[in-house]
Amino acid sequence: MVLGCWDSALFKSLFISSLFIPAAYLFDLYNSNDFLWSEVHSFFVLFLLYFCAFVLTSIVGWLFIGFPTHWLVCKFTSKNYVYYALLPGLFLCESLLTNGPWLLAFIALTQALLFRFYVFKIKYNQA
Repeated sequence: MVLGCWDSALFKSLFISSLFIPAAYLFDLYNSNDFLWSEVHSFFVLFLLYFCAFVLTSIVGWLFIGFPTHWLVCKFTSKNYVYYALLPGLFLCESLLTNGPWLLAFIALTQALLFRFYVFKIKYNQA
């Protein structure tokens, strides 16, 4: 059973998907006409706090949900993208139907699909 390069895939998917919340926050702030350039420094401090909390929460989520799911998918299925998108997709559907945190569900779905893309990515030109 091949589990792929899960360690580098985790960090790549985590850091790429972590940029969605600050981008959504800036977009919402800019559209509400409350954006002041004098408050940019406070945004960066808030972004660093968010990033640390997001990374910690994501790693805990991967430890308790993501890695066991990855092991089950590798052991019993054909490692298709559908199996990686199933749990976050259900969370996204539930949060859209109940007006829940759809952005967090979208980020979880993005993380899972990026993880699947990077975990079994063939590395060319290796010596």
